[in-house]
Order: sequence, then structure tokens, then C-alpha cells
Amino acid sequence: MNFFRNLAADYVRVMRRLFLLFLLSVPLMWSCENMDYDISEGVDKEITLFGDEVSFPIGDIGPLTPKALLGGEGTLDAIKDYVKEDEEGFLVVEVENDFYSNFVLLIATFLPDPTIPIDLPVDDYSGKLKSSADILEALGFSVSPQVFSLRVTNPLTDEISVSGSLKLSSAPDGETPAETLLTQDFSKSSVSAESVDAEAVKAELTGGKPVSSFSFENVLLHLPGSMMEKDPSGGFGAFTLSYKYKSYIMLENDFPGEIPIDIDDIDLPIGQYQVKEARIRTEVSSEIPVTLELTGVDVYMKQTNEAEREVPVKCDDVSVTTGLRINSGVTGHPVVTPLEIVIRAEEGTIPDISSLSLTVAIKAPTGDGDKRLNLNQAVCFNNLRATVSGGITIQDL
Repeated sequence: MNFFRNLAADYVRVMRRLFLLFLLSVPLMWSCENMDYDISEGVDKEITLFGDEVSFPIGDIGPLTPKALLGGEGTLDAIKDYVKEDEEGFLVVEVENDFYSNFVLLIATFLPDPTIPIDLPVDDYSGKLKSSADILEALGFSVSPQVFSLRVTNPLTDEISVSGSLKLSSAPDGETPAETLLTQDFSKSSVSAESVDAEAVKAELTGGKPVSSFSFENVLLHLPGSMMEKDPSGGFGAFTLSYKYKSYIMLENDFPGEIPIDIDDIDLPIGQYQVKEARIRTEVSSEIPVTLELTGVDVYMKQTNEAEREVPVKCDDVSVTTGLRINSGVTGHPVVTPLEIVIRAEEGTIPDISSLSLTVAIKAPTGDGDKRLNLNQAVCFNNLRATVSGGITIQDL
């Protein structure tokens, strides 16, 4: 009896366990069925990286030269009508003209004895320089140094010389009369044999007023005897006197206009990162002897036009820090100025940036050194990079 009683008790315990297992298996079977349940619901899809700062390298831009800037339109372009580039690349005003010419044959024909050396007088000559100095002064430029020279062509196979006096004067200004800027006497300045346009006399003015008028007085050509025998052209060679005025251009006062400096091919893809503020940092190396003040910055992004071509479009939804200065330098000795441009989104975020257009005001140069303007002087934007503070936010991972 005890055996059957124990067996019945074991059966009851087994059945209870099986029933409990059945009760536990019901929710498990239910949970294993296919369900339309999205585990991402309610999960934030945004992630912020680089909580402190992230920097995007852009590269170097330049060199940008005045020669390239002069090729555009605007106030600076007008200067091209009054100045030129000399052989060294300097911006200069140049005027050159002949004022005396006489054939060897004609001179020898009227000599009492052609075999004897002669001091041949040249008529006094005065003239005015159409140097556009007034135009340049109105734009803030000055002409210095000014170089005035007497040029001589000697067709003979023998050396000649020239003597006389040179006077340079300024223009009258209102009630102020013309001022004599320089008087220079010269005596038997030599001109080598068979020379063409040789510099016989040179006068140089540094600073002061621009030369407006000049005169040559008491000029003598000291010629050898038997000139006909020393003229390879058989008497048809000519003695020629000419003057040459050359003045270098400097900026003495602030330039009244502004010029654009375009920084293309930046291609900064930050639009996807929800950036509200970015800093464009660079070191500007300048050889130009003027101070540049940043007065405006336009930010451009690329959009596809109707012809399915990518074109730059100005972004109006950003504000940019201005008033920054690029210090003046000297040719061969550039001055480096750290520059930081802050770009902030007015609404939304900053788009992908494809290029920048800087507008700069030109200020009078500071410091010492050569202040002459040279078309080959360069401005370079080195180590250009964009920096974002506070991290960048990425969506839709």
C-alpha cells in the first residue's frame, strides 16, 4: 500500500510540473511569432562628434598679384590708362619724346672747316609733361622717385659729349605759382660711339611735388672734326636729343575704392554636419606695401542650374566678421599676418562652402622699406583651414 501511495504522490508532482511548464511555454510561444516592431522608435538618430574642436584642412591659395587684380573691372582698372609696367614689374608713369635731331651731312655742309672740332649750340627747349599726376593724386597715389634724363643718339664711330642746364618745375596750384624743383648743370657729359638713346644726364627727385614742366638751356654738342669720315651712314646719320620722364607709383593716402579677392575651390562640405559657426583661419603673407582691410566677405555654395551645371551661388543666410587687417610688406620680404574669418548661420546651418569673395579696402602703407608698387608683388593665403567648435552633429546614420 505504501508503494502505491508513493507512486500516486510522484505522479501528482510530475503532472504539476508539466502543467507549470505548459503555462510558461504559452507566452514564450507567443513572443516567438513574427511582429512588426521597430526597435529604433524613440531612439535619437543624431550623434555629436568632436565635442571640443574639429579642423578641416583646405590648403594654400595664391600667389595673388596686383597684375591679376588690375585685369578686372573697377576703380583700380582705371589706373591702366595712366600707368604702365616697366621691365622690372613696377607701376610707373613714363613720357619720352625727341626735341632735337640733325643730320651729320647737314651740319658738316655749313661748317667753315669740317676738319676742326666744333661746339654746336642747340636751341633752348621747354615742355610740359602729360603725366596724369593729378589723376593719380586724386586716387591717393604719389609719384616718387621721379627720374628725368637727357638721352642722346650718336651715329659716329667717335665719342661726343654734351653740356647745358636742366630745370624741372611743378605746376601752379590755384594762387600758388609754379615752383622750381631742381636745376642741374651738366658739362661735357660723354656719349659713347655709335650709341642709341644713351643716357647722358640723369636727375632724380625723391618725394615732393610731381614734375609738370621742364627746360633745357645753353645746350652744346661737342662734336669731333671730320665727322663725315666717322659716320658709317655716309652723312645720313643723325644726332638726336630726347628726354625721358619716369616716375614710380606709391600709395600715400588711403585708396578711395575697394577691390575683390576671390578664393576659389575651397569645397568645404560642412552642410551635412549642422554647423552654426565656422572659423576660416589662415596666415596671410603679403609683399604689397599697402595695408589691406577686410570690409566684406561673401560666402558661395554650388547649385545645379537649368543646364545641369554646378554654378556658385551667394549664400545670404550667413554673417561674416569683417574689419580685419592684412599688414603691408616689401618685395622679397613678406609680412605674415594671422587672419581668422568667422562665419555664422543666421538661420538653420552653414551650407557647403565652395568659395569666398573678400572685399578689401586699400590703406596707406606703414613701416619702412621700398613702398613702390610692383605688379609682381604677391599675397598668399597659407595653411588655410576651417575650424568648428563645439562639435559637429550627424543625422540619419
